[in-house]
Amino acid sequence: TRFGPGRGRRFAGVSGAAGLTLTTLLQREGVNAERVATAVNARFVPREARDATPLHPGDEVITFEAIVGG
Repeated sequence: TRFGPGRGRRFAGVSGAAGLTLTTLLQREGVNAERVATAVNARFVPREARDATPLHPGDEVITFEAIVGG
């Protein structure tokens, strides 16, 4: 699936979100956190804020990779 300028994944309606942070979701799903940008409910979340970003049931998380090149 393509999102914006790159490739990404969409996690709609996050389930089992009690106590889950954006970092733990990425780990649970096997996402290489260093290679993606993230957004929760259409709001960009910088890498340094992922540990402090709690997820709630129904949140929509999107990861995306920028396409690099000329």
